[in-house]
Amino acid sequence: MITSKGNVWFKRVRKAIREHEDEIVVEGPKAVHDAIAAGWKPIAVIHASTPHPAFGPRTDEGHTFSPELFKEIADTKTSQGVIGLFERPRWSADQILGRRDSIAIALDGVQDPGNVGTIIRLAAAFDAAGVILLPGCADPFGPKAIRASAGAILSVPVASMTREALLASNIGLYAADGTAAEWEPPACDAVLIFGGEGGGISRDLRARAKGIAVRTSGRVESLNVAAAAAVLLWRSFRSRAGHG
Repeated sequence: MITSKGNVWFKRVRKAIREHEDEIVVEGPKAVHDAIAAGWKPIAVIHASTPHPAFGPRTDEGHTFSPELFKEIADTKTSQGVIGLFERPRWSADQILGRRDSIAIALDGVQDPGNVGTIIRLAAAFDAAGVILLPGCADPFGPKAIRASAGAILSVPVASMTREALLASNIGLYAADGTAAEWEPPACDAVLIFGGEGGGISRDLRARAKGIAVRTSGRVESLNVAAAAAVLLWRSFRSRAGHG
């Protein structure tokens, strides 16, 4: 059992939680198990006190931390006693835009990591090509975003891109805009852009993109960005599946 903060594995996990540049942390037995089932090999699986029964016998990459030490790195208030350390996935924007049988998602200045993670999970649920992060977005590999993605961060391509590069790409741009007259999102071969919680979509993107609205009763001024994404991505998925 590891009990010292000076231990190399404790320092490595803590660095991944704080910086998440080369390695990331996935917390919870289900999230770690799903990542492994999807083909991601863990660098290490950290247990609290005793190995979690979902992972069977202790493996070469398994380590047990004392309850006090585990609490130092657990991100949730009531941890389930399992943390997985994985290599940070690397994707390119070209890989995402190259898939034309679905739509890609672009986030423009979405600063809340919970919203970023939720939209990544929605991308998995509705088979989007991936998520492009424009400047000003929260890091999708931070602990809160990973938790909100419910493990989807390891299966959904996510890449950064400049607004200028997106504008120069040869693909249709659509912007979620509550004031637009158009209601139906594209089914494929397009990028659906969602703006930040405060400022919305930047002016240069708004000028080029076709606006797409979510029709509501009008009793609220606007929807949360993740809620709007859920509605529009579902409608796009239905169109691709032939249930328009």
